[in-house]
Amino acid sequence: MGSPGAGSRMWILLGFVPLIVYGILAGPSVQSRVLALGAATLVTVVAGFGDLKKGRILTWASLVLFGGLLVATVGMAQTGILPWSGVLIYAALAAVSFGSILAGVPFTLQYAREMVHLEHHKNPVFLRVNILMTGVWGGVFVVNTLLDYLALVLPGPVGQAATLITYGFLIAGIVFTLWYPGHIKKKYAKTSPGGQ
Repeated sequence: MGSPGAGSRMWILLGFVPLIVYGILAGPSVQSRVLALGAATLVTVVAGFGDLKKGRILTWASLVLFGGLLVATVGMAQTGILPWSGVLIYAALAAVSFGSILAGVPFTLQYAREMVHLEHHKNPVFLRVNILMTGVWGGVFVVNTLLDYLALVLPGPVGQAATLITYGFLIAGIVFTLWYPGHIKKKYAKTSPGGQ
């Protein structure tokens, strides 16, 4: 499989910058959550402008999620949803991940197509790799939905631990995304004629 180096797979960091910004800024107060939503929306537009123009699912989902929650809380005074915002965001991202797989366009495929030769785009292995990668992210989001729910209903040490564990799952997803395409490339280089 014509797979890029790890540096070119760093796209995942850009795709998840709004989520990371939200996670860092969102505290227990209404003001901190509104600030976090505003910052995540702004980062989605600024850092993801090129992705928005290309119609990338993940970036558009982030814009709708963060922007929609911001409008609901500031424009419509629906601050009651703020404590649930983390649960809603992770649940929606899980739905987007699995929905993109069901639609036949796993969201990682949109990035991967720009990083491999055109001849590989129709390769069934290429599609399976992206289904798996998107599925892994969907799994990360499902687990983080449950952890965020746990943090919400069990404030204190258990909730704080659950929140910290969500960051661990995000980091694990990023590490997997950086490692797995190279692993597949090496695997198929050993089995294909000429090592290509």
